[in-house]
Amino acid sequence: MSRWVVSVERRIAAPADRMYALVADPLRHKDIDGSDSLVEAVDVSSPVRPLRVGDHFGMRMDLRGKYVMTSTVIEAVPGRRFAWQSRPHEDSARWRLVFGGRIWRYEFEPDGDGTLVRESWDLSEEPLRVVVALGRWAARGAMRRTLDRMAGLVEAT
Repeated sequence: MSRWVVSVERRIAAPADRMYALVADPLRHKDIDGSDSLVEAVDVSSPVRPLRVGDHFGMRMDLRGKYVMTSTVIEAVPGRRFAWQSRPHEDSARWRLVFGGRIWRYEFEPDGDGTLVRESWDLSEEPLRVVVALGRWAARGAMRRTLDRMAGLVEAT
Protein backbone atom coordinates (compact mmCIF):
# COMPACT_ATOMS: atom_id res chain seq x y z
CA MET A 1 0.00 0.00 0.00
CA SER A 2 1.24 3.49 -0.83
CA ARG A 3 2.49 5.80 1.87
CA TRP A 4 -0.21 8.21 0.66
CA VAL A 5 -3.07 5.85 1.54
CA VAL A 6 -4.56 5.53 5.02
CA SER A 7 -6.91 2.58 5.57
CA VAL A 8 -8.96 1.17 8.40
CA GLU A 9 -11.06 -1.97 8.40
CA ARG A 10 -13.44 -3.90 10.59
CA ARG A 11 -15.79 -6.81 10.33
CA ILE A 12 -19.47 -5.89 10.30
CA ALA A 13 -22.19 -8.49 10.88
CA ALA A 14 -24.26 -7.59 7.84
CA PRO A 15 -24.24 -8.31 4.11
CA ALA A 16 -22.10 -6.11 1.87
CA ASP A 17 -25.05 -4.83 -0.17
CA ARG A 18 -26.47 -3.05 2.89
CA MET A 19 -23.23 -1.13 3.47
CA TYR A 20 -22.75 -0.48 -0.22
CA ALA A 21 -26.21 1.13 -0.29
CA LEU A 22 -25.11 3.54 2.46
CA VAL A 23 -21.88 4.70 0.83
CA ALA A 24 -23.32 4.80 -2.71
CA ASP A 25 -26.00 7.27 -1.58
CA PRO A 26 -24.48 10.65 -0.66
CA LEU A 27 -27.70 11.63 1.11
CA ARG A 28 -26.76 9.01 3.74
CA HIS A 29 -23.12 10.08 4.21
CA LYS A 30 -24.02 12.42 7.07
CA ASP A 31 -25.48 9.41 8.93
CA ILE A 32 -22.14 7.60 8.95
CA ASP A 33 -19.58 10.44 8.92
CA GLY A 34 -17.12 9.89 11.77
CA SER A 35 -15.49 13.31 11.30
CA ASP A 36 -18.75 15.12 12.13
CA SER A 37 -17.86 17.62 9.40
CA LEU A 38 -20.56 16.81 6.81
CA VAL A 39 -23.50 19.21 6.85
CA GLU A 40 -25.51 18.03 3.83
CA ALA A 41 -25.29 16.60 0.34
CA VAL A 42 -25.91 19.11 -2.45
CA ASP A 43 -26.02 19.05 -6.25
CA VAL A 44 -26.42 15.27 -6.56
CA SER A 45 -26.30 14.72 -10.34
CA SER A 46 -28.52 11.65 -10.46
CA PRO A 47 -31.75 10.74 -8.69
CA VAL A 48 -30.85 7.06 -9.24
CA ARG A 49 -29.34 5.19 -6.28
CA PRO A 50 -26.84 3.78 -6.00
CA LEU A 51 -24.76 6.33 -7.87
CA ARG A 52 -22.71 5.12 -10.82
CA VAL A 53 -19.26 5.91 -12.22
CA GLY A 54 -19.26 9.48 -13.55
CA ASP A 55 -22.07 10.72 -11.29
CA HIS A 56 -21.33 13.85 -9.24
CA PHE A 57 -22.36 15.10 -5.84
CA GLY A 58 -21.45 17.99 -3.61
CA MET A 59 -21.04 18.02 0.13
CA ARG A 60 -21.45 21.06 2.32
CA MET A 61 -18.75 20.79 4.99
CA ASP A 62 -17.92 22.48 8.27
CA LEU A 63 -14.45 21.57 9.50
CA ARG A 64 -12.46 24.57 10.73
CA GLY A 65 -14.69 26.67 8.46
CA LYS A 66 -17.51 26.18 5.98
CA TYR A 67 -16.85 25.05 2.42
CA VAL A 68 -18.24 22.80 -0.32
CA MET A 69 -16.49 19.83 -1.91
CA THR A 70 -17.53 18.39 -5.27
CA SER A 71 -17.04 14.67 -5.82
CA THR A 72 -17.08 12.38 -8.84
CA VAL A 73 -17.79 8.66 -8.52
CA ILE A 74 -14.75 6.84 -9.95
CA GLU A 75 -15.46 3.23 -8.91
CA ALA A 76 -18.82 1.50 -8.47
CA VAL A 77 -18.94 -2.28 -8.22
CA PRO A 78 -22.16 -3.11 -6.34
CA GLY A 79 -21.52 -4.95 -3.10
CA ARG A 80 -17.72 -4.86 -3.62
CA ARG A 81 -16.26 -1.36 -4.02
CA PHE A 82 -17.34 2.27 -4.18
CA ALA A 83 -15.03 5.31 -4.49
CA TRP A 84 -15.19 9.00 -5.25
CA GLN A 85 -12.65 11.75 -5.84
CA SER A 86 -13.20 15.11 -4.16
CA ARG A 87 -12.16 18.64 -5.08
CA PRO A 88 -13.12 22.07 -3.78
CA HIS A 89 -16.28 23.41 -5.44
CA GLU A 90 -15.80 25.25 -8.75
CA ASP A 91 -16.59 28.54 -6.96
CA SER A 92 -13.34 28.04 -5.04
CA ALA A 93 -10.99 28.40 -8.00
CA ARG A 94 -7.92 29.37 -5.97
CA TRP A 95 -8.35 26.38 -3.62
CA ARG A 96 -8.75 24.02 -6.59
CA LEU A 97 -5.19 24.92 -7.63
CA VAL A 98 -3.67 23.58 -4.42
CA PHE A 99 -6.20 21.13 -2.94
CA GLY A 100 -8.29 18.36 -4.37
CA GLY A 101 -7.90 14.94 -5.83
CA ARG A 102 -8.15 12.87 -2.66
CA ILE A 103 -10.02 9.62 -3.08
CA TRP A 104 -12.38 8.05 -0.56
CA ARG A 105 -12.81 4.31 -1.16
CA TYR A 106 -14.89 1.58 0.49
CA GLU A 107 -14.19 -2.09 -0.19
CA PHE A 108 -16.35 -5.00 0.96
CA GLU A 109 -15.21 -8.63 1.29
CA PRO A 110 -17.56 -11.43 2.38
CA ASP A 111 -16.51 -12.89 5.74
CA GLY A 112 -18.74 -15.75 6.88
CA ASP A 113 -22.07 -14.26 7.95
CA GLY A 114 -20.66 -10.75 7.79
CA THR A 115 -18.43 -8.48 5.74
CA LEU A 116 -14.91 -7.13 6.13
CA VAL A 117 -15.19 -3.41 5.34
CA ARG A 118 -12.16 -1.31 4.43
CA GLU A 119 -12.27 2.47 4.16
CA SER A 120 -9.31 4.23 2.52
CA TRP A 121 -8.24 7.84 2.24
CA ASP A 122 -5.98 8.06 -0.81
CA LEU A 123 -3.90 11.22 -1.22
CA SER A 124 -1.79 10.01 -4.15
CA GLU A 125 -3.45 12.53 -6.52
CA GLU A 126 -3.67 15.38 -4.00
CA PRO A 127 -1.39 18.30 -5.13
CA LEU A 128 -0.33 19.21 -1.57
CA ARG A 129 -0.40 15.66 -0.25
CA VAL A 130 2.58 16.31 2.00
CA VAL A 131 0.60 18.99 3.85
CA VAL A 132 -2.76 17.18 3.76
CA ALA A 133 -1.10 13.99 5.04
CA LEU A 134 -0.42 15.76 8.34
CA GLY A 135 -4.08 15.04 9.07
CA ARG A 136 -3.69 11.27 8.66
CA TRP A 137 -4.06 10.52 12.39
CA ALA A 138 -7.28 12.52 12.65
CA ALA A 139 -8.51 10.92 9.42
CA ARG A 140 -7.78 7.43 10.74
CA GLY A 141 -9.80 8.10 13.91
CA ALA A 142 -12.69 9.57 11.92
CA MET A 143 -12.65 6.57 9.58
CA ARG A 144 -12.85 4.16 12.54
CA ARG A 145 -15.85 6.10 13.86
CA THR A 146 -17.42 5.98 10.38
CA LEU A 147 -17.18 2.19 10.28
CA ASP A 148 -18.58 2.01 13.82
CA ARG A 149 -21.55 4.17 12.79
CA MET A 150 -22.05 2.11 9.67
CA ALA A 151 -22.11 -1.05 11.80
CA GLY A 152 -24.63 0.54 14.15
CA LEU A 153 -26.96 1.27 11.25
CA VAL A 154 -26.73 -2.00 9.34
CA GLU A 155 -26.37 -4.49 12.20
CA ALA A 156 -29.49 -3.12 13.88
CA THR A 157 -31.70 -3.94 10.88
